[in-house]
Amino acid sequence: MSDKILVDTSAWILSFKDSGNQKLKDCLIEAIDSDRVVTTNIIILELLQGCKNKKEYESLKSRLDVLPLYKLTENTWTIAYETGFILRRKGITAPTVDIMISSIAKENMLAIFHHDNHLKNISHEMGIKTVDFL
Repeated sequence: MSDKILVDTSAWILSFKDSGNQKLKDCLIEAIDSDRVVTTNIIILELLQGCKNKKEYESLKSRLDVLPLYKLTENTWTIAYETGFILRRKGITAPTVDIMISSIAKENMLAIFHHDNHLKNISHEMGIKTVDFL
């Protein structure tokens, strides 16, 4: 297992709120300070599309751009195809984006910080280490 952490959009958003989960904020600061946080294009897209204005967009983008970026590969897609099929056979319907994020984590042996019930279910089925801030 890598010591790298893929921070899901749900965890980032919660950490941005003044009233957000303090344990999450503390864990995130420690992980950032120790260069363990990574990201992927899907998470960047989800975060940037929620910006209120161009200034907020540019500020957030510049901070995300310094994080190591894990990209989708053919193997990521293969993992995602199989995962989506297996989950559906077990009666679990999950958003495609969450399956993709989980597949990137599985392929690269990344842990996931999240605040998302779908990721909780997916990661359990896929055997991915998570830190759940629900």
